[in-house]
Amino acid sequence: PDMAFEAIVKKQIQRLKEPSLKCVDLVVSELCNVVRVCTDKMSRYPRLREETERIITTHIREREQLCKEQLIMLIDCELAYMNTNHEE
Repeated sequence: PDMAFEAIVKKQIQRLKEPSLKCVDLVVSELCNVVRVCTDKMSRYPRLREETERIITTHIREREQLCKEQLIMLIDCELAYMNTNHEE
């Protein structure tokens, strides 16, 4: 029974990977839109606006990659070990 449970659960956990990565993409996209809207209020100072937007967007993109790596690692860890010796 443990092997059947493990096979079913692993398949379900594996199916979480794509939607999770897509969620990160959507969050990053929304954050970049928010940055754009906020920096538009700095239009009086175009170079400052551009530089601010560039710095923040670059930081978001760097963190996006780290987030995706951590997410994949978490899913891989969940797939690597199933605790079937619980009392429930």
